[in-house]
Amino acid sequence: MTSPGDAAPVKPPPSFSPGAPRVPSKTRLPHQRRDSSASLDTERGEPRIGSSPTTPLSNTTAELPIRAASPHTRSVRSSTPQLGRTSLGSPIDGRADAALDTRDLIVRSFSPVIGVYASPDTDELVRQKGFKNGFWELIRPFGENVPGKLVVRDSVGSSRGWEDFGVRFVNLGEICRAPTDTNQGRNTALSQIEAVLEKQLDSTDGLPSGSIHPKDLIGLSSTSPLYKSFLRQLLSTASVSPHETFRHPVASIIAISSRNTNPLESLRQLYADTNNGQRKVPDWINPEYLRYYVLVHDEDRDDISESTKLYDQMKRHFGLHCHLLRLRSNQCVVTDDDSVQIPECEWLSPAERLSERAEPLLDLDSDGLLYLFDSDVTAIKGLVRELVAQSVVPFMENRVAVWNDQVASRRRGISGRFMSMSRKWAGFGSGSRSSGSAGGASGNYNVSQGYYHFDHSEAILRKMADYAFMLRDWKLAASTYELLRSDYSNDKAWKYHAGAYEMCAVSTLLNPLGVGSKTKVEGIDQMFDTACYSYLTRCSDAPTTLRCLTLGVELLRSRGGSAAESAAKWAMRAMDLGLVESVGQGLLSERISSCYASRAAPNGVRFGARRRKAGMWSLFAADMWLRLGKPSLASACLEEAEGLYADILGSDGVFPMPEMQTFVDNLRLSVKVGYLEARGLDVREETGSTDPLDNEETSEKLDRRMNRRSLIGNLNPLDTATLAQLQTTRDGGEVPSDDFERA
Repeated sequence: MTSPGDAAPVKPPPSFSPGAPRVPSKTRLPHQRRDSSASLDTERGEPRIGSSPTTPLSNTTAELPIRAASPHTRSVRSSTPQLGRTSLGSPIDGRADAALDTRDLIVRSFSPVIGVYASPDTDELVRQKGFKNGFWELIRPFGENVPGKLVVRDSVGSSRGWEDFGVRFVNLGEICRAPTDTNQGRNTALSQIEAVLEKQLDSTDGLPSGSIHPKDLIGLSSTSPLYKSFLRQLLSTASVSPHETFRHPVASIIAISSRNTNPLESLRQLYADTNNGQRKVPDWINPEYLRYYVLVHDEDRDDISESTKLYDQMKRHFGLHCHLLRLRSNQCVVTDDDSVQIPECEWLSPAERLSERAEPLLDLDSDGLLYLFDSDVTAIKGLVRELVAQSVVPFMENRVAVWNDQVASRRRGISGRFMSMSRKWAGFGSGSRSSGSAGGASGNYNVSQGYYHFDHSEAILRKMADYAFMLRDWKLAASTYELLRSDYSNDKAWKYHAGAYEMCAVSTLLNPLGVGSKTKVEGIDQMFDTACYSYLTRCSDAPTTLRCLTLGVELLRSRGGSAAESAAKWAMRAMDLGLVESVGQGLLSERISSCYASRAAPNGVRFGARRRKAGMWSLFAADMWLRLGKPSLASACLEEAEGLYADILGSDGVFPMPEMQTFVDNLRLSVKVGYLEARGLDVREETGSTDPLDNEETSEKLDRRMNRRSLIGNLNPLDTATLAQLQTTRDGGEVPSDDFERA
């Protein structure tokens, strides 16, 4: 007999015999997992300070003069208000650090999921500590960053240490009740992302707090905190879906407390619920996930000796995947000597972001935040470390090795290739195929329900690839996704098909040796194009399409060179498809500018950089923020555009086209007027205290901008022609000027 925690490689879970001693398999012993001295440390470069520090919003208006000058004489580097988003930085400085920042964020978003199922007495004990959602809410924040370095082995046996490895604790009941995605739910997800961004803009004027690192608030990163918030929210929207197993449980915690009068029987009942009861997962989720048993001891009211005896019985009955967690049942408040504020969850969904802290605590000794005793924090961190290092990661490594040997190797071998060709061309070797299938379809895909059963080879290989991806073995993951693409295409499982193409491209880009030539980058573009088409056209899944394109933007941008231009192209695709709303349009315009700015010219060659395009997209972003009534963000984008154009135009800083100079001057003036209006100041008085306006026409334009902050709606015919030229450049053309083209 094996314990419920010892899931068999291929066979279904064994029948449970109450009261029988459990003998764990030798392969499951934690001490047999030797440490490797060859583990590698992840090196990270220190971010460099941006070239343009900005002035806080608290500055007086006397520091923001508004001057009207001739478009032929004004310098691009003339005084522009430094208005508030100190975290924007220059898209030129610190490019490598910003690329690593977003790359690490993407890697951490695909973390193993661990379900939590606690007995009623355990949840009641935790609610006394102030956590209304019970045991799951208590341990959830501590799983996002496992303490210490975690050593993970890949498919070839080499090891690497990771210091940013994490897991996601979720309520097991939510996984079991999660339906397949609907169009209404997908559209709601995009609306919620936009609502979260608007909420952050309104509350902090473009400087979202939350989980933003302090270094972002002093201009040390070229990736704005608002964009990182957008990326984090987008990666948090994925719900449980049949076509990918990243949100399927890898393990589950089954917890009871020392208050339980019949502990062993309660554990058996909880396990039975996860096996064939109320907590049974759907047919498209593999039920052979690891069970981990936790005994929560009440330090304030129960006897530790009795709990220790019970814990020993648990290990004899259920194997080595057990843990004794010692917690105090009294509630901790900020006034306690050893109080520690619980860490904030980084991966909250947009819906949770919108509803967080909706019900403030009424305790006079509390400031609205939850606190724990220092001993409780240490105990929970020890639980997470032991769970992940000694149980979850070895379990995943074992599953990948078994599936790779039993399923994937047959498909990669000569016999597997021959049988695949036979099914496609002659119809041999496909006994499980239905009589109505054609074109080499396996017949395993349930067309009416839209999923593969968990024990079919297509589902097993997808789960193996996802496990390898979460263990950061991107080479094995990419080869497995590539192996599955034709199978999903033959079965017309279009969402599986899109997911295989998407993750194959992402795995290849994450692999340090995955892309080394222009030809391979073009192949990556083809994968993203296929995935985008299947997601949006065949499946009508807009959020997943946006996620796919955004992953392509960030990972291609981190490659640099010609890949950065491809990244800008995919960001434009997301905007053209209408996948983002007003705030997202501004953020993606900034990102396109950053992608072009990261395209450096070859050494010793003047041509090849894309600084002019980067400046143009910064101007577009400035106008978009101005439309939304955010002059501080518009000022930051305008400042970046001026810096990019200044190196091109030379020392005088004058555009060769008067129309272009007029456009930039008018945009600068609109930003200043919008800022003053946002501060509640009289624009006429401010303009009267500075240099007089050049002519009556300029005064009329200023009056119009007081009513409409967007520049584009107030352009004269000459400015409209300039905007048309800018739009031509945005769509792939060039501004028709020989001097400007040489720049």
